[in-house]
Amino acid sequence: MTRVENAERTFSCDSAVHFCPGSTGGAEWNGPAYDPDTNLIMVGKVDWCTAVTLQSPEKNEKTTPGTPWSGEASINPFNTWGKQDPFGDWAGWVYANDADTGVRKWRAKTNDPIQSGVKPTAGGLVFFGDMGGNLYALNATNGQKLWGQKIGGAIGGGVITYQAQGAQKVAVATGLTELLWPTEITTAKVSILGLDANNR
Repeated sequence: MTRVENAERTFSCDSAVHFCPGSTGGAEWNGPAYDPDTNLIMVGKVDWCTAVTLQSPEKNEKTTPGTPWSGEASINPFNTWGKQDPFGDWAGWVYANDADTGVRKWRAKTNDPIQSGVKPTAGGLVFFGDMGGNLYALNATNGQKLWGQKIGGAIGGGVITYQAQGAQKVAVATGLTELLWPTEITTAKVSILGLDANNR
């Protein structure tokens, strides 16, 4: 459900194998969401390819017994699981597939990877965020973008909606910082958006 390249290639000690969606690509932490009104399963994706070269068995066997071993030997922390494509040479996707047939109904692409949860609502909207700190609202039926705005740092957690004092609100955690992701360094917070009871 995202870019797939060289999925059948065998890794080698002799040369790097470039593959997509990559070791940090595809579906990440948050699972799919189900919208009973449209019967769609919606899921966010990371499109970020990786190149991997295997270590030789001889080098692996030289590991001192009893010492930590992760199966990789990178110096750059951003290459912990292979050499990622350059920062910015990535994207995010939200896919919506029919829950009964699996047929894709729509997909939407963002400039930054999507690790956040996806939240469809009874009002026909679907909310999600990306690693650039942007929150989006799409039409849940066809994926048309209705609204999007940078609201803070990287969004990698859940998105919830609730009602308070007669007004609908959307809350999202922003400011995700991880070693593997070159995201904006900022203070983590919960951002709450919405209209007042008079739709202002």
